[in-house]
Amino acid sequence: MGKYWPKGLKIRTIRGKFLVLTLLLTVVPMVALSFTFYRIAVQSLGNKAEEHAYQSRLMSANFLNGTITDLNDLTNAILGNPEVQSILRQPSSDDYEFLRNVERLNKIIRAQTQTKPYIISTLIYAANGGPNRSLYQGNDSIRFGGLPTIEEAIRYFESLREDNRLTWHNGSPFVREDNTIPDDHLYVGKLLRRTEGNYEELGFLMLEIEKSSFFHGLSFLKPDTNSQFWILDSAGIPIYRLPEDDKADFIALRYIANETEKQPEQKKEWLDWHGERSMVSYAPLVLNGWTLLHRVDSVALFEDANRIGRLTIQIFLVVLLVGWILAYRFSDTIRLPLRKLRGLMNIAGGANATAVVFDTKDEVGQIGDRLQRMMRENQQLNDRVYEAMLSWKEAEFRTLQAQINPHFLYNTLESLNGLALANGQREMSEMIGALGKFFRIALSQGSEMIRISEEVEHVNAYVHVQQFRFRDKFEWISEVDEEVLNGYVPKLLLQPLVENSIYHGLKKRQGVAYLMLSGRKEEGAVKFSVSDDGNGIEPERLEQIRQALEVESDEVKDEVGFGLRNVHARLRYYGPQYGVQISSELGLYTTVTLTVPWWMNRPEGGKKHVPTVDRG
Repeated sequence: MGKYWPKGLKIRTIRGKFLVLTLLLTVVPMVALSFTFYRIAVQSLGNKAEEHAYQSRLMSANFLNGTITDLNDLTNAILGNPEVQSILRQPSSDDYEFLRNVERLNKIIRAQTQTKPYIISTLIYAANGGPNRSLYQGNDSIRFGGLPTIEEAIRYFESLREDNRLTWHNGSPFVREDNTIPDDHLYVGKLLRRTEGNYEELGFLMLEIEKSSFFHGLSFLKPDTNSQFWILDSAGIPIYRLPEDDKADFIALRYIANETEKQPEQKKEWLDWHGERSMVSYAPLVLNGWTLLHRVDSVALFEDANRIGRLTIQIFLVVLLVGWILAYRFSDTIRLPLRKLRGLMNIAGGANATAVVFDTKDEVGQIGDRLQRMMRENQQLNDRVYEAMLSWKEAEFRTLQAQINPHFLYNTLESLNGLALANGQREMSEMIGALGKFFRIALSQGSEMIRISEEVEHVNAYVHVQQFRFRDKFEWISEVDEEVLNGYVPKLLLQPLVENSIYHGLKKRQGVAYLMLSGRKEEGAVKFSVSDDGNGIEPERLEQIRQALEVESDEVKDEVGFGLRNVHARLRYYGPQYGVQISSELGLYTTVTLTVPWWMNRPEGGKKHVPTVDRG
């Protein structure tokens, strides 16, 4: 540390170095971790908060669109009522009939609107009712700034005829008002037509709606000053807001109104709202051209992330303080023994070398104790080093010899194969060639993983040698799907199973037996089956073998051969879903099935690997 430290800031004491080390091991990692965790929290929690805000706006839009559609269906139901059609087509002959028609219309409308508490009054205008019998007012008081005059009703009727839609008004359409201070009621106008014949215009229906009741369904989302809902008209004028006492930022609202002309729906956009950064999400409402806006302050969105950041800083300060205290205290446990050790080195070789006493349970004390004995053991130590070097050279030689012997055997078999060919011993050449191939694949240049095609070739070579030995005793069938041949498996899996089938299943079989290997790919694994039609296994013995494969006890291991247990243990290394399964019927057959991980590429080294599943 002193070499790369500024000259004026060199730290020479153990205690000082401990304190600096503590600083480096706490401050730097904690700053890095704090920044990393905070960024992760901001990104993760922020994304979730943004998605939650978007889902809240989506739920609100679905609710309002459903309510508006329901209201439109209500006006259509009133329009299609035969009694309403009859009253509007035939003008009242006298005041008595007019009053009776008023009562009939009120009864019909009450029946239709009794489940709609937000509709507080109604008005129907009949175009052919004349100057005194044209307006049918509901029983409740209506807030049209007084009942409209016939001229106002006619003008409004003409405007509906030009725009034949369900028309929404923020405030009474019959009274002038400042649009920046909207009325607390909405008014919906509907042109009434005949439902048959020439479909002539009969008049209009107007519903007076209380805003707080109509938009009450939005309150279940619990809006507050940091999370607000706005209903805007096409000019960006607020029609309704939750919470109701919030102040509007008309610059931001006009900007949003302009943006909705280019892009009617926006999942997420960031803008300034009264100088604060806010996320807005908006979408159009059906049938009335209004926009539902949801605004959330960035402070509310990232509140959890900021809380995590503050907590991380607090933890960092506590860890730093505790680390400094512990470093100061524990530095003495090294500083004091080192002082003794320095004193011992000053008198090493003198008569007083054994006068210093060390605590041998302490690492520094052990060094001091060792230093005291170093001179008298120096010659012995040199001898041991010399012997250790000889042992190392001998171990290196044995390792090299262990590598040479298998290659020597393989090369010798190749030479014997050439000699057999030269002497016309073709059958012997085939057997030696198969045996040589068997050893070559078994070596596999030291690799633990080989292609399935090589593993199949290896077991085919083994079977070829056994067929030479047991002439006309069994037939060999190999049916491995081509699609798995390019995959990789741990080597030497199949040969032990085929060996068991030959020696235990077919050895005492009368007549020609059949031995079959099959392989196929199933859901990210390769399944191999080795089947024979030999003697089969007794049920009790079969159960013993199955238990021995799953139990680590040495007593139970003796119930199954080393080769089968070795294969099962190697496959279980990759997971409990892999391994050996045995099925058998006494006197009929025995089938051993291997479930092996499927690798499309050779795994690196001999370490444990998670299989790569090929869904194709």
